[in-house]
Amino acid sequence: MSTRVVGKLDDWGDADLGGNDFMNLEEGSNPVRLLGSPFQFYIHWTKDATGANRKVRCALDGCPLCQTGERASARWYVPVINRKTGRCAILEIGPQIFKQILGLSKKEKWGNPKNYDIDIERQPKGSQPLYIVSPEPKEKLSEDEVGMAKEFSARVDLAKMVEAPTPDEVREKLGLSVESTSEVDNEFEDAEDTPVETSVDDDDDDDFNFGD
Repeated sequence: MSTRVVGKLDDWGDADLGGNDFMNLEEGSNPVRLLGSPFQFYIHWTKDATGANRKVRCALDGCPLCQTGERASARWYVPVINRKTGRCAILEIGPQIFKQILGLSKKEKWGNPKNYDIDIERQPKGSQPLYIVSPEPKEKLSEDEVGMAKEFSARVDLAKMVEAPTPDEVREKLGLSVESTSEVDNEFEDAEDTPVETSVDDDDDDDFNFGD
């Protein structure tokens, strides 16, 4: 981990410009190495009080959106090495990608997906399927990669990140009062990946494990 500097910088290159721990899947090839088991949470695609499309974490017990009949969809955070950047990141996946990784894990030839890289190819918008997951030849992580992964795991608490919000936090995020929650419009258009991800039945996904 680089040393954090406060005050005058000796060089412009010493600046801490911050960073985003999340990896975005770009159109085309997205090679990654999975580093651990997936962390599951649930989301709603909905609209807030202004009519804007929103992706909102489900509160589970007492969720105001569930109470209006809106169905929550399972999603997963997975720690990965982004091969394009050579850095660890958090990858959010939906059922379509999840099921393809699950399929690989059940094949004798491949097994535990932490033992090889996978390439998540994102097709052009509107394609069906939108994502195609392909395995790469098995190869062990280098000592530097193992060290980087351990440092990332110690710094990023995925269990904390997937904790469900409270019902009031959901209402606050949507800008809704208790009385207005029942009036939420469930129409959600043009949300990235929504037509594919939410159309996949995810009821059988809960038992997946990367084999930690």
